[in-house]
Amino acid sequence: MRTLVRFRTGTHAYAVAVERVREVRTGEGLMELPAARPDVAGLLRDNGDALTVLTALGSSRDSDKVLLLTGADRTFGLLVEEVTGVVTVKGDIGPPPAGQDDGVISGVFSTDDELVLVVDVDALGKRLDP
Repeated sequence: MRTLVRFRTGTHAYAVAVERVREVRTGEGLMELPAARPDVAGLLRDNGDALTVLTALGSSRDSDKVLLLTGADRTFGLLVEEVTGVVTVKGDIGPPPAGQDDGVISGVFSTDDELVLVVDVDALGKRLDP
């Protein structure tokens, strides 16, 4: 049994392990980063630190919610359109779908109305590596 935080970006539903979510907040104060890569929305101040915020998984820069995620060796933000709640998955989470090219999806599970893709926070955080 796993507890996950569900969210939406674009037309898809995603989830991350609840223990990897440090905070859900607005994007207020998000500062654009000059000459940033296309998947970097900018920087967000967090207790004196500057955290990089990604626009991954189809999120747009118009999104106004940020999940602060803790990966294996860093904390970073993920811009999302909507946080839809917390879900407990009692059954198995299926294997990641074939065909993805960046490996950020670690599995998939089904709810009554849709498939939800499980995000590998460590793999997503590696996008910040130089």
